[in-house]
Amino acid sequence: MDMERTDYLVIGAGISGLLCASELQQAGHSVVVLDKGRGYGGRMATRRMSGARLDHGAQFFTVRDERFQEYVSKWQEAGIIHEWFRRYPNVESDGAHPRYCGRSGMTDVPKYIAANLTVHRSQRVVSLIKDADGWIAEAEGGARFEARYLVLTAPLPQSIQLMDTSGLNWAGEADEALRLIRYEKGLATLAILKGASGLPHPGGLPVEDAVLSWLGDNTQKGISPDVSAVTLHANADFAAKHWESPNEVRGPLMLDAAKAYLEAEVIEYNCHRWGFARPINPWPELSFHRPSLRFSLAGDAFGGERVEGAALSGIQTARDLIDSALV
Repeated sequence: MDMERTDYLVIGAGISGLLCASELQQAGHSVVVLDKGRGYGGRMATRRMSGARLDHGAQFFTVRDERFQEYVSKWQEAGIIHEWFRRYPNVESDGAHPRYCGRSGMTDVPKYIAANLTVHRSQRVVSLIKDADGWIAEAEGGARFEARYLVLTAPLPQSIQLMDTSGLNWAGEADEALRLIRYEKGLATLAILKGASGLPHPGGLPVEDAVLSWLGDNTQKGISPDVSAVTLHANADFAAKHWESPNEVRGPLMLDAAKAYLEAEVIEYNCHRWGFARPINPWPELSFHRPSLRFSLAGDAFGGERVEGAALSGIQTARDLIDSALV
């Protein structure tokens, strides 16, 4: 099978990988992005369900850093995102800063970035080979991709598993510390309602509950104007406890907990699991580079749990590589 060759190969089409690839491409390099999934954006995910649209991963993003603000301003000008709200209705200490989301869902942003990139989806990389010219990634089905430099932005345990297939002592003295980074699991229940949810404006409600951590009204959010639909996020303890439970068990438990907040009847629901929902102890820097082996690690394990953190990891990783002139 023919091998696709490029300057940079980025594994992972979440916000970190896509922004890293975008920066590298803008600097004049050839870049290919691979992802095992069928969509873009990782946890910036939107699902269609019975005529509704529901964000079932990250619910919004904020901006604190000028590097990310450059992109956010362009997305606003292009009409890709809008401000959802500035204050939670039930948190007195909450700062009044914009929470942004895609016009039709959180996946709008990664789709917009990916439109200008070479991205191969449904390509699960199963092995990595280091040779004199760089790296070869082998995917299920036999596809092979060759690059002078490799960047992995998938959840860190997945990136570690891939790097281990190379047979190299790839992490050096950082090996133990990288392997100690852990993630919380996440569990979402998506529900179609018979009428308005009754959640207070603006429809995003963080809660401290024995089961739930968040309720989001996708209709008030503006992404599901025709069908009333809510997203429920479980807290980390519940998600871990019911990770292997069938939907028929965990879904009703989450919906029962939501009854205290919702005014409308649930007419349909589904559940979604996030194996790597939040890095608990992220790396203290925005990336991990091994110039001698021509590869880097980036993603939320380096930037932190917020969308902006993962984005900054990708942006800064690319700028480091451009400055180092390794390719």
